[in-house]
Amino acid sequence: MNNFSTTFFVFFVCISFSAKSQSFDTPESITFDETTDSYYISNIGSGEILKIDKTGKKTSFVSGYTSFLGVKLYNGVIYSAEDNKSGDDFIRGFDISTGKLVFSLSIPNTKQLNDIEFDNKGNLYVSDREGNTIFKVSIDNKSYEILDNTINTPNGLYFDPKKNRLLVCNTIDKSAVYEIDLESKKTTLVVKTNYPHLDGITMDKNGLIYLTSWSIDWKNSTLLKYESKEFTEIATNSNGMADIEYNQKTNAIDIAQLFDNSIVHFNLLNKKK
Repeated sequence: MNNFSTTFFVFFVCISFSAKSQSFDTPESITFDETTDSYYISNIGSGEILKIDKTGKKTSFVSGYTSFLGVKLYNGVIYSAEDNKSGDDFIRGFDISTGKLVFSLSIPNTKQLNDIEFDNKGNLYVSDREGNTIFKVSIDNKSYEILDNTINTPNGLYFDPKKNRLLVCNTIDKSAVYEIDLESKKTTLVVKTNYPHLDGITMDKNGLIYLTSWSIDWKNSTLLKYESKEFTEIATNSNGMADIEYNQKTNAIDIAQLFDNSIVHFNLLNKKK
């Protein structure tokens, strides 16, 4: 299979930026700092978060932990979900200027803390994919509560501020997208799909939803766009497209690629009338 399919709409341009290096060790998630034009990428394999500055220089932001998955910048702190493997998982927060650990919260009996997201009130949400649970975390109080335990294998999370809802995709043979109303805490189905193993989820400035899907055998992955109740396959490759984030400043979908040890950016153009 070719690395990237060419079945794009005319308003969608694919630009790949690879940052291959021995420093990448199965990168899983990516987040962007608009103030410095820097990217932060979590490594599953090495328990490290890498920083790539606007010149392309790559440095170790933090290291020495077990295994980082979801990563998100909020209010000057890089937060990440640490899958501890041999014990309880953690939410870690590191000062963006110094890399110093400024937040640490263990959630007992979790099986794989995965993606994390923030709402506009500073609440953190984290999915426990193997534990079938989504937690709501108070950063100020260092406390947590169960937001949802009805979704099977919840994975990617995205906060939609216009509707005050948390979008969730799950990782089964025929995955689905759900929404959780953050006021009523009611969970409803958005759409069932025929795609297996949904992983990352995000939304662009026009309200279009993008997701990554892994093949049944986990060898290939596809970037999807959901619009007008239909899915479009934007790109498919064998590089392991995992977690994604919409970059408002560059109008691009940023993706961490597990197998290729790289990141890739898909630049979006405004849809023509």
